[in-house]
Amino acid sequence: MAKLDMDGPLKLEEKVIIKEIIQPLPGSFALGHLGASRSFEVLYVGYAETTVQEAMLRCLKKKVGQGGFMDKLTGKNQINAFKYSYANSLEACFQKTCKNFHDFGGLKVLNNKKHPAPPKGTDWACNRCTEELTASLKIKVG
Repeated sequence: MAKLDMDGPLKLEEKVIIKEIIQPLPGSFALGHLGASRSFEVLYVGYAETTVQEAMLRCLKKKVGQGGFMDKLTGKNQINAFKYSYANSLEACFQKTCKNFHDFGGLKVLNNKKHPAPPKGTDWACNRCTEELTASLKIKVG
């Protein structure tokens, strides 16, 4: 079973974000639905190039990762909580976000509109995508 290895879940509210996320560091986060049983359903993954707090406040304001009209009609769980972790480097948080994106179902399951992109000005590639492409090429060639 996939695991986020993050702090939380916490309610997705401005006062909670400001109180709980105090380190001015980049990091990864997951937005999701916290059910009555305290189980956390991952619905969106992302990362913060500047600080996790800034990114979470932006997500809250812009309603990032929220499902569309059909999700609301069909009763799909809506985002009401988040988890987060700090990273030692921007590349580490990018790679962790990519891993979470793949581990939690990618575009087929998550509300992410696309695969996480590397920060501007970098040429980093997702380790998981690189591994899958390499394995695919070995099968075709081998």
